Amino acid sequence: MYRLFTFFLLLVGGLPLGSFADSGSIQITGKAVDSLSKKGVPFVTITVQNSQSKVLKRLASDGNGAFDFTLKDDTHGELIITAVGYNTTKVKFGVKPGAKRDNLGTIAMSESSTKIDQVVVQAQKQLVKVDVDKISYNTEADPESQTTNALDMLRKVPLITVDGEDNITLKGSSSFKILVNGKESTLMSNNPKDVLKGMPANSIKNVEVITNPSSKYSAEGVGGIINIVTAKKTLEGVMGSVSLRADNIGGVGGNIYTTAKVGKLSFSLNYGPNYRKEKSTYGYSWRENFANNNEHIVETKSDGDGSALFSFGSAEMSYEIDSLNLISLSVMGHGGKWKNNSTSGTSVFNNQNQIYQQYGQITDYERSFGAISGNLDYQRSFKKPDKLFTVSYKLEYNPMGTDNRYETDGIVNYQDQKRFSENDAASYENTFQIDFVNPFTSKHQLEVGAKYILRTNPSETFNYNDVNGAWVEDATRYGKLDYTQNIVAGYVGYLYKIKKMSFKTGFRVEGAYTDADSKQGIKSTSFSSDLTNLIPYLTLSYSLGEASSLKLNYTQRLQRPGIWYLNPYVDDSDPKMISYGNPELETEKVHSFDLGYSLFTSKVNLELSAYSQLNDNAIQRVMFADKNNPNIFVSTYENSGVNNTYGFSLFGSYRPTPKLSLNLEGDASYSLMERNVMNDIKIKNEGWNYNGSGSIRWTCIDGLTLSGYIGGYSGWLQLQGKSGGFIYNGISVRKDLLKKKLNISVSVNSPFQKYRTWESDMSDASFRSHSERKMLYRTFSFGISYRFGKMGAMVKKAKRSISNDDVKSGGDNGGNSGGGGK
Repeated sequence: MYRLFTFFLLLVGGLPLGSFADSGSIQITGKAVDSLSKKGVPFVTITVQNSQSKVLKRLASDGNGAFDFTLKDDTHGELIITAVGYNTTKVKFGVKPGAKRDNLGTIAMSESSTKIDQVVVQAQKQLVKVDVDKISYNTEADPESQTTNALDMLRKVPLITVDGEDNITLKGSSSFKILVNGKESTLMSNNPKDVLKGMPANSIKNVEVITNPSSKYSAEGVGGIINIVTAKKTLEGVMGSVSLRADNIGGVGGNIYTTAKVGKLSFSLNYGPNYRKEKSTYGYSWRENFANNNEHIVETKSDGDGSALFSFGSAEMSYEIDSLNLISLSVMGHGGKWKNNSTSGTSVFNNQNQIYQQYGQITDYERSFGAISGNLDYQRSFKKPDKLFTVSYKLEYNPMGTDNRYETDGIVNYQDQKRFSENDAASYENTFQIDFVNPFTSKHQLEVGAKYILRTNPSETFNYNDVNGAWVEDATRYGKLDYTQNIVAGYVGYLYKIKKMSFKTGFRVEGAYTDADSKQGIKSTSFSSDLTNLIPYLTLSYSLGEASSLKLNYTQRLQRPGIWYLNPYVDDSDPKMISYGNPELETEKVHSFDLGYSLFTSKVNLELSAYSQLNDNAIQRVMFADKNNPNIFVSTYENSGVNNTYGFSLFGSYRPTPKLSLNLEGDASYSLMERNVMNDIKIKNEGWNYNGSGSIRWTCIDGLTLSGYIGGYSGWLQLQGKSGGFIYNGISVRKDLLKKKLNISVSVNSPFQKYRTWESDMSDASFRSHSERKMLYRTFSFGISYRFGKMGAMVKKAKRSISNDDVKSGGDNGGNSGGGGK
């Protein structure tokens, strides 16, 4: 199988675009224009039928009205051209014997005085779609969605990067929010990578990237918003689907979906159990402490295996009281356990390069995670289009916990130890929200709303030592945190359109009132903060034509630390490197600017952007020697000063034929980070970050789709260093059978690289360190899914609901170092 995939990738990579055209084909070209102005009519729909009135194909023109297509077995027929606001136009075509093309020239279309109620366009689903305010990745159109999870699918979404540690960045920033169906989930904030690993990709309809959220969204999420839209299957009666998948390293999973409608009541259920394995993971770290002559260099080597059993489920229900009133309820849950067993050996050298200490360690690590959330929405529509009033309530519970058992075998100058540590933490959240949208005219629109959030985050840690075979609690290392936050917010947004210009502005007022009690051993501390912020938003958009536009955006974004950044739980699984959160972290405030150019045609989508993000109170991961014990290093988080980013991004897609699509995405940014330490001493780091990816998707014959992708990342700049870069790639084959009800997929991830190594280097005036992590990465996957039932009406949902863009997520393991997990 490996050789087959290798041959396929080389074959696809070496084929010129012209080879995808059918041999012996006939090309038809033309352009639809307005009969009076003679300007091109954008995005007209062309239906091609033969002389027997059989429809051969249907396509859309580009933004200037131009079109071209190929026919295989018919040289005479008729085009039926339709567009909103124009009369239907019919044009005969015919190709002389031996000719290979027919240019129909300009085709005049006259304006219609009849109102068109609906236009239906049928075409192959686009893999990537660029809109004015967002980029959407159509997961349903990606054949690899049948054999992979949601996290792997994010690697292919424009502007999103997933690094070797599964950390997610949006346009190079770790400050963003992940929403599900427009709603915020605490689990996604605290632990997105585990949730996304457990979510089957085929349960997702598309992924939306919103890089400049308007004032209706919460002010948090500096880099923007990733909105995961789950598959909302249509139905008439009862329908559903079932799927199974497996890979060569022992991972298995499945998914079952069903939905039904009875009168005005609609509902759907979705459930997927998963088992995942992580084999042959090797680690190496090396650290030099300049100020310590005895423990001058610490070197550790480790290897281990991990596994996870988890599941994801969701349910939706709606009841249409009448044509203008709708009640909808949605529930989503996710939970599981991650287990890891590892062995390590540590050698400590003095400044004469002689062994000062040496010991081995066996670690059994278990982390439980989960969440359940529910939304209840009431939506009131009006006869006036787009006028909407919604009232929403959200309840969410997010438990998490860790158990660590360590057995240390002292070899040289180190005492044998057995230790046990456990942490129980949770997040409780109640949210109330009201939204009202009123388009006064086609040029003016007003939106207003208010929100209240009550959030509590308790955490409690216990540590035990083995004393003569019995576990005895170590009261000096007991930890507890009670963190309560009340957030009150209101927003106003206004949209004005005039000719080619659109102007959107607004502001939010947010008040955050925090109270916290922290206990470390016998030491207790309390603190509180009351912060009020006024957050403006401004977007100017200018249309350069039917297919292109310029956009300038400015806003402020806030970034409040989540529980994993705040949690004071001490993770001392590595005796020489402990980690914990910082309960005294303050909110970040970022000024965000963006200037972009967009081009949209039926074949080409292009978006260019220059941006900057200015932050003078950034939350950064820092490492330093412990004040009380200089032989131990600490990893935690601080509001460490400046973190400014200036960058350029590019996204492009090209569809030379309906069966072939090519995508290219890239980002280059320059980051400047500074941290004030003491006595006017500064830690400073600056440099460039690069990432890019490309993909190809080819439906070579009906029902058979081949796809491949390749990408790379230069590394992650940090305050005290930088992580190493990596390259990722994969290929897949999908076959549709039984009128596309049965799908069979085979894919390989990293076909040319069995193992992958991630490196990280950090340093300042007191130390320097290097770490590596190597793991088995090449995987072969097989998936099969079957859809049953009949489609018809859709389960309706409120168009607006609660979306708490509320806490810092992504980056630096999602705050795991401070949250009792890794």
